[in-house]
Amino acid sequence: MAELVLGIHFVIVLYLVLGFPIALYFNHRLFRIVHTSWLAAVSLLMMLGIPCPLTIWEEALRQSSVYEGSFLASWMNRIIYLEGVEPSHVVFMDIAFAVLVASSFFWRPLIPLNRGSPRRQLALEGRK
Repeated sequence: MAELVLGIHFVIVLYLVLGFPIALYFNHRLFRIVHTSWLAAVSLLMMLGIPCPLTIWEEALRQSSVYEGSFLASWMNRIIYLEGVEPSHVVFMDIAFAVLVASSFFWRPLIPLNRGSPRRQLALEGRK
């Protein structure tokens, strides 16, 4: 079960890191807003020194903070927790990345909602 939580944690980290260039390329409104919100929540947890709930859950399932698991899980653990990097540097990198993502709303604005799109017109007509 702990490795399942670790896998979910890994997917979320990938989403937060790789989601930024994907969001910029497609410029999808909801994706960018959700991505930025999740990143802001993670950054806030890190600034306040609160551990990630998934980390707490994983450690509780393992009943220790020392990792012992399969080869794949071991590498996912190293990537998620950035072994060998000072914790203060991780917080700084996270905040810098969050600022970069937030600033992208200025230098790559969201596409305006198209109120005259055929899909929107059909949806509005269906409500009458």
